[in-house]
Amino acid sequence: MTEVDILCEELMVNAIRERYPDDAILSEERGGSVSEDGRTWLLDPVDGTANFMKANPMFCACVSIVEDGSVTHAAVAAPRIGDLYHARAGGGAYRETGGRETPMRVSDTQKLEYAVVGADLSLRSDKSQDSGVQKVLSGAWQLRALGSAGIRGAWLAAGYLDVSVGTRNTVWDYAPTVLLVTEAGGRATGLSGEPWSLSSDGLIATNGALHDEVLGTIHRA
Repeated sequence: MTEVDILCEELMVNAIRERYPDDAILSEERGGSVSEDGRTWLLDPVDGTANFMKANPMFCACVSIVEDGSVTHAAVAAPRIGDLYHARAGGGAYRETGGRETPMRVSDTQKLEYAVVGADLSLRSDKSQDSGVQKVLSGAWQLRALGSAGIRGAWLAAGYLDVSVGTRNTVWDYAPTVLLVTEAGGRATGLSGEPWSLSSDGLIATNGALHDEVLGTIHRA
């Protein structure tokens, strides 16, 4: 966490409070709660802080809205890359670059052996040694560790990646991926294949065509 994380979060929270005073907010630094019968904003002001600290452009801001347990709106803004990715439930997923908006669509890769998988796993974490996840990574064609879950999910929706694996429950990062990928024609579930929720233990997101193979690889391991 840096001073920029705190300042950006304060700006975002204040803007939401001014316009939507009755909405709940759950953010990475401040915490908060999820509303049981209203809207909740999920915020990660700087996703990819380690990249930001090293002047690496792979960082973003993640914003999403959850109602009745479902993600209804999501946006991932990557200012140094110049991209804004956004989606609305039932309205499709889009990328804005230089003032031009284009619809996003997931890739058409059909087999894991030809897939590019995005994941950010700590080698010092016991979780990263889960045999099922390791099987997926070793069975893929190539691996990308971007350092930003938000960008990873957006790039999956855009077709730049075929699979995204997340093994931690960072809902403010994962919620945008769930909606962006789903609206772009892909699929997102928990690690066990159950529909993703705020209480899921992780996230498997794919282009859809690879989902059953990825889940099967995890479960067989």
